[in-house]
Amino acid sequence: MTIKSTFVADYAMRVLARFICVAVLSVAFFIPCAQAQLRAGVAKAVITPDVHKNAVYLAGFGHNRVATGVHDDLYARCLALGAGMDTVALCSVDVIGLFYDDVLKIRRQVKAQAPEVSYLIVSCTHVHAGPDTLGLWGPTQLQTGINENYLDWLDSQIAATAVEAFRSMRPARMELSRDDHPLLGLLQSVGRPPFVKDPYLFLMRLTAAGSGEPIATLVNWSDHPETLGRKNTEITADYPHWLCQYVENQLGGTAVFVNGSIGKVSSLGSEVALQDPQTGEIAPDGTWRKAELIGTTIGQLVQRALASPEPANVDSIAIRKSVLFVPLQNDRFRIAGGAGVFAGRKPLYSNGALDRSSVEREVPGVGKIQFSTGQDLQTEAGYVQLRSRGRVVAEIAAIPGEIYPELTNGGITRYPGADFPDAAFEPTLRAHLKSKYQFILGLANDELGYLIPKAEWDDKPPWLLNKPERWYGEVNSPGPDVAGVVLRALVALIQQN
Repeated sequence: MTIKSTFVADYAMRVLARFICVAVLSVAFFIPCAQAQLRAGVAKAVITPDVHKNAVYLAGFGHNRVATGVHDDLYARCLALGAGMDTVALCSVDVIGLFYDDVLKIRRQVKAQAPEVSYLIVSCTHVHAGPDTLGLWGPTQLQTGINENYLDWLDSQIAATAVEAFRSMRPARMELSRDDHPLLGLLQSVGRPPFVKDPYLFLMRLTAAGSGEPIATLVNWSDHPETLGRKNTEITADYPHWLCQYVENQLGGTAVFVNGSIGKVSSLGSEVALQDPQTGEIAPDGTWRKAELIGTTIGQLVQRALASPEPANVDSIAIRKSVLFVPLQNDRFRIAGGAGVFAGRKPLYSNGALDRSSVEREVPGVGKIQFSTGQDLQTEAGYVQLRSRGRVVAEIAAIPGEIYPELTNGGITRYPGADFPDAAFEPTLRAHLKSKYQFILGLANDELGYLIPKAEWDDKPPWLLNKPERWYGEVNSPGPDVAGVVLRALVALIQQN
């Protein structure tokens, strides 16, 4: 297991700024040194596939779920923030997820068109009614659901949208807000112990510095967009569609929703009970009305929280990332890789080098298949600080998967039946963050799968709390050690000076 860290620092620019200030003051002491002006730009583009041209396999529930129509469009939404010489572009994409290889490809395209962009984050909303961009939901278990022509086009659309956001940047004012209204947790259903949620809403509003014209609203909340359930065969962005629509209608500008700590957190279930004001009845699972009510309810909470925001005079941005090699301990992923399910977009590595080796294995009920033998997955943890006069006023943590909320908020618990009952607890992410405004982005720059505390890992019977069947989670996780690798890397980035 290897961790390779790189630090994109703003130190040199600060030294240069101080030198310039000293030079100016030595000539005319009455001229103040100007702070770097925050700049912001935003763009969005439709990324809905053509369901009539080719079969579009819908991601998220089961195999061979083919789209029959489009209820509402999917979007790539990109926000660009710049201060001094540093620019971060943050893109939110209405798909189930994107692998790191796709993100690297998108970055290369952005760099070719806008080399001034310092760092690009691509975060996926994880919608369960969009095209299969990971390959796991094709016609059968060992047939990919990826349409490579569409996925290549999607990558280019994301890159073009990021470049458009960058080119539209202008002097801006930033306002921040957060909320912990009880509804934020009540709209989250957690089906596995410990029943920890991530019931927080973090917001960033950007307006034009001179006119006050709305530019964008960044919204960070946590919940699986799967309200329509497995029976739905129409493409939809699920509740984020209505959330973004409400925010844009009420506040203006472009809404950019980024999902957070969504491991085991769902919009399905009787726990998420929303009364339809039109009928007085509880909106049931699998209905458009429930998805609409979740989206508009969160939108109303966004509007409520932004009624009394805190101004943030951001004048510098610090960008840090770690490229990681995490151990792949899930043979299901090796079988899928060997069978071509990932369409070559999730390669394995050994000792830091690309390893496409495989061996032939006999799989019960399937027959002989190729089994990928590389040791690790390459991925990335990212961290961004927004600063005002050296003080951290907001942070963005980019997590390459679906992290369990107890890893971000605390509450890891030891239960009988766990495979590693004495495992050390991973660091709690929010306990290490430095600001009041903590934007935690799940499925950011990669989709590793579930990030599960090792002490709660349960892939072998007896099951946690003597449950008669396995808990859901481990089947779609790289392994019990991955959460620790990612979180320790993030904490190291946070603690850098």
